[in-house]
Amino acid sequence: MDTVTLSTDRFEQAKEFIRQTARPLDQALFAYRFEDGPAETVLAALAAYQNTDGGFGQAIEPDFRMAASSPMATSVGLQYATAVSAPAAHPLIQGAVRYLLHTYDEAGAYWPATSAAVNDAPHAFWWHVTETAPPEEGFWPNPSAELVGYLHHYSSLVPPEFLARVTARAEANLACSPLIGGEKPQQYSILCWQRAAPYLPEKLQTAVHQAIARTLLAFHPVRPDTFGELSVLAVAPDPESALALQEPEAVAQALDVEITRQQDDGGWWPNWHWGQFEDVWPVAEKEWAGKITAETLWTLRRFGRLAGLRG
Repeated sequence: MDTVTLSTDRFEQAKEFIRQTARPLDQALFAYRFEDGPAETVLAALAAYQNTDGGFGQAIEPDFRMAASSPMATSVGLQYATAVSAPAAHPLIQGAVRYLLHTYDEAGAYWPATSAAVNDAPHAFWWHVTETAPPEEGFWPNPSAELVGYLHHYSSLVPPEFLARVTARAEANLACSPLIGGEKPQQYSILCWQRAAPYLPEKLQTAVHQAIARTLLAFHPVRPDTFGELSVLAVAPDPESALALQEPEAVAQALDVEITRQQDDGGWWPNWHWGQFEDVWPVAEKEWAGKITAETLWTLRRFGRLAGLRG
């Protein structure tokens, strides 16, 4: 059977959708990945989301709109920065690392995802904060494990004793259960460990890869709804990801399905809804559509699913 690919015409429709709909940040990252656009254009667009304390906010995570910085929003900012290989010397990175050093909760040994200030701005119901307390181990990696990974990537900016301390905490989280998230594996925690892994020391990186592989076995057999609102391709963003290697047929089917999910306007739209702030949700929905469309095209390219484009 021939491999299903996104046709050139549909790719061009998606490109136009990104041009018309996506945020400048996602447009710049698309241009970097597909059109040899400069990394500095991405970083210039990213700067609009960085606050004077070095952290990121300003609705860079479209589902909560508070302007103030948060570790969760900063993890999103660093996803963009590392996607274009931003160097440690860049002011954006120096500010973000400074922010993370100052916001780590030493008593609880974690970074709080957000704060109660999130409640004062439009947000999805799942981001509402009722109390600030250390998370259960299954939820600790989101975003703390991911942030440990970025601090290793930019270790030249991090005091060695601090890096050793947060690394030991990450190792303890990984060792507390055979599966990421415990008896009920957490897909978002898997994503955070997956993002952290490339930057971690070799021994810890190996342990992370093994834990991800064990945890994914608990999701077998993988179906389109296995990871809830998360697409299978969010967990398998490229052919070298653990899920793609363990479940190649399921991922191939997910790629087929994702191609059919492209809308008539050329975009891919979120499959969730805030359930509140109905006047603001359409803004976030549009931002998500631009981001999802750009990310979907990047995933399809890495799997060789764009007609005329490979790798």
